[in-house]
Amino acid sequence: MPPNNGSRNETHQKLLDATLCCIDRWGVEKTSLNDIAKEAGVTRPTVYSYFTNKDELIQAAMLQVGKQFGEKLFRHFNRFKTPEERMLEAVFFTYKMLPKEPYLGLAIGNDMAQHINERAISAEESKVIRLALFSEILMQDKKYMKDIEEIAEVATRFVLSLLVVEGPCKRTDKETYSFLKRRLLPALGMTL
Repeated sequence: MPPNNGSRNETHQKLLDATLCCIDRWGVEKTSLNDIAKEAGVTRPTVYSYFTNKDELIQAAMLQVGKQFGEKLFRHFNRFKTPEERMLEAVFFTYKMLPKEPYLGLAIGNDMAQHINERAISAEESKVIRLALFSEILMQDKKYMKDIEEIAEVATRFVLSLLVVEGPCKRTDKETYSFLKRRLLPALGMTL
């Protein structure tokens, strides 16, 4: 008899949690499906009844924590009234808060960043979520919606470069915010 939906959902969540725990402990490349199964307290065949491979499992785990971060981000930028303010706040919030997230902070580490770049960032589901998020940031303003894919790409690349590439000088939060206002908004065709 197959497990009921409650226990199936519970096992699914255990696998996602175990994946994040193992990645945190050993890194992406050294984590195996056996490690994840052992951490979750299930057998390897059980893992395969939920996910076809390690990449799919890692992508699902990262997507889940990404959605949770997206909810925090939404609550933050939703307090602002214009698309330009919301964009500035969304990028600055992500720059400040992403490294503090227990598992998303891993996304800016070497092997996780490579994994995301090679396998997850271009995934169709990720694109749909990203465009939905930017649609909300832009308040579905017609003057920006025609370029939403490019705006989303440039803003995403901008924040990732701030997180991963060390700049020529150390900036305070106020200086970083001012930098984003001067450089990011014009690059997106926006002004405050």
